[in-house]
Amino acid sequence: MSIKRRDTFAEITEKAEETHKEKKMALDSAEPEPKRMKTSNKIEEKLDEYLKNMKSATWNLTPIVEEDLYKPIPVVQASVGVIRDPKDISKTILTLNDKVPMKELQHLKRAQKKEIVICPLSYLNGAKIEEYLENNVKELKEVFEEFKVCDIPSRPPQVRKQFEQSNKVWPCNFHPNKYNEKLVSGSFYNEQELKTHRRYMEMVFEVTKFYMKELTATNIDSDKILRNLNTCVVVDPSIQSVVAVCFDNQLKHPVQHSAMLAIDNVAKTQNGGSWVADREKLETIDSTLRGIDEELCCHLKEKFPQVKFGAKKFKSKRDMSEKEKQGNDTGPPTSVRVALKLERDEVTAKLYAKEG
Repeated sequence: MSIKRRDTFAEITEKAEETHKEKKMALDSAEPEPKRMKTSNKIEEKLDEYLKNMKSATWNLTPIVEEDLYKPIPVVQASVGVIRDPKDISKTILTLNDKVPMKELQHLKRAQKKEIVICPLSYLNGAKIEEYLENNVKELKEVFEEFKVCDIPSRPPQVRKQFEQSNKVWPCNFHPNKYNEKLVSGSFYNEQELKTHRRYMEMVFEVTKFYMKELTATNIDSDKILRNLNTCVVVDPSIQSVVAVCFDNQLKHPVQHSAMLAIDNVAKTQNGGSWVADREKLETIDSTLRGIDEELCCHLKEKFPQVKFGAKKFKSKRDMSEKEKQGNDTGPPTSVRVALKLERDEVTAKLYAKEG
């Protein structure tokens, strides 16, 4: 008959400590869920703060424009000759325009006092300017008393500020464009347009909050999507109506960014669309409202009773009038999007209002 050995006091204490450690580890592993809730609440608080600031803001919106409109014009180096006799300037310019045309630099004035642009340094291919003239414009070999290298603007100025900056480098030709000037002036939108844009931006924040509540209520690990929130609202300015509304879905599908979903949702209003879970159900919905989730649409209509929702009725080219085929002058759809990023518990936001 075997006798069961009793545990010593030291062994009992050791087992108790191990059990305590296991329980602590189990509790520690259950902590991320409330932490995620805290992060969600923090973002919602930040959204409310942005909304408050936006509503009380008096500054104008800045249009998204290409860099060529606001960045300083880069320079390239050119070989410049100082002419001996100012009386020869006109003749020399005519000769250079004929023998050494600078097609990519038509915006430049070729002469500045006694200095004349012969050509960009890239034309020389490593040769000296004297050799270049000997081989290409022999008749001008003795016209210049000296040569030097100068900076010249590489492309034409598109707005007056660029023209003023470029003109300090080398004299340029400039043709003002009123629309471009308005784009960079800081007063592109009038009061009514600002009010409309801010309303749509407010809607973008509301959509984000709507989906944030859904994420918080589920068991989905939303940490990744919290770090790169994207919401998009597409408006048709010809009828002043919201056509599509989307929230980022990259957590479930790698290419379903809000902008990509917005394009697809607009297509759904015109009997298209690629990401359709239930085609039969979609066809039972009013085609003009297929770009907006049904539940979300009801929520937004309640929150924004003054806003119109829905796209234009789909028309095939065969059913369109000539005027409709040519389009109208009300402009392309406007996309309003907000991107939020969470980094080290700091929330930042970027707003985008883009036409086209």
